[in-house]
Amino acid sequence: MEISGSIAIVTGASSGIGAATAEELARRGATVVAVARRREKLDEVVGRCRSYSEGSRAYQADVADRAACSGVVESAIEQLGRVDIVVNNAGISMRRHAARASVEEIERVMDVNFFGSVCVAMAALPGMLERRRGSIINVTSVAGYIPNPHESAYGASKAALSLWSHGLSVDLSGSGVHVGVLSPGPIDTEIWEKDAEDAVYDGKLYPPSIVADAIAKMIDHEAVHVTVPRRYGLVGALYPLLGGPMRKGLIAHLRRAEAKARR
Repeated sequence: MEISGSIAIVTGASSGIGAATAEELARRGATVVAVARRREKLDEVVGRCRSYSEGSRAYQADVADRAACSGVVESAIEQLGRVDIVVNNAGISMRRHAARASVEEIERVMDVNFFGSVCVAMAALPGMLERRRGSIINVTSVAGYIPNPHESAYGASKAALSLWSHGLSVDLSGSGVHVGVLSPGPIDTEIWEKDAEDAVYDGKLYPPSIVADAIAKMIDHEAVHVTVPRRYGLVGALYPLLGGPMRKGLIAHLRRAEAKARR
C-alpha cells in the first residue's frame, strides 16, 4: 500500500518506537495523527513530523479509554476525511514477579496493550472496508512468544494481540485491508526504565528506528508478520519445540540476575 498521501494514526507516539514511526511515515509523505497521553512530548514529535508533512497533528488520549479510542478515529475522519493506516504501538509494561501482581494491574496491562489496539483498529475498520483500502499494523513483542522473567502479564497481552491480529488478517483476506504484526526484540525505549523491578535482560538494545523502518516496509509490501531484529523470530519459533531447555535457560538467567542484585 502506498504511504505517500495517506492518513496515518500512530498510537504511543510521544517517544520510542511510536515517535520514530510517526516521523518515518511523515517523511514518506503521510499525514500523521500522533496519539499519546503526554502532550508536551507529543507536540515535539508532531513538530518534527510537520517538517515533512505539514498537516500532521497531535491527539492527546489514553487508549485504555475505549471512548477515547473511538474519538481518535472520529476526529481524524472529521478533520482529514479518512484513515488509511493505523499503527497500534501504545503499550505499557509491568515488570513484576507473577505472584506479586494484582488482577487489577494485569487488567490495566491488557486494557492498554490489547484492548486499546483492538478498539482503535475496529473504529477505523469500517471506513477501510468501505474504501477497500487500509493497513493496520499492531506492534507486539518477542515477549509474546517467549516467557520472559517477571513479564507474564506483558507477554500475555502481546500474545493476545498477535493471535487476534493474525485472525483478523485471515478474516479480511481479499477485502483490500492489510493487517500486519510487527514483533520487536529488545529496543532502546523508555519501557526499560518505568518499572519498580529491574529488567533481567542486560544485553544489547536496538534503536527504535529499525522498527519504524520495518513498519514502513510492512505497509509497502503488505507483509503479515515481521520480527526485528530478525534473529529473534527464530527464538520465538523454537520455543514450542524446545520449551523445556529454553525455559531452564531463562530460569538460570533469572537466578543469576537475582544473585547479582543482592551483592
